[in-house]
Amino acid sequence: MSKQNIKITVKLIGPLINQVGFSEKMVEMPEGATVEKLLSTLPLDPNRPKIITRNGQAVAPGAELKDGDRIAISPIYSGG
Repeated sequence: MSKQNIKITVKLIGPLINQVGFSEKMVEMPEGATVEKLLSTLPLDPNRPKIITRNGQAVAPGAELKDGDRIAISPIYSGG
């Protein structure tokens, strides 16, 4: 039995929109893919600190994605 693809909505925030080239889009990932695997498909600087949420809650890079998840990726801002 082959794995199915799942659909994930990816939303980028702030300067990441220009860096990657979209603000929000639906992507397909293989079933069992993790947040880290999703990030590896995007042209993001791996050394830049980011906040990643799934459906409004903070999520670890190793967390497995589920069909219909909404992932938001935001740079960490500092200063004040």
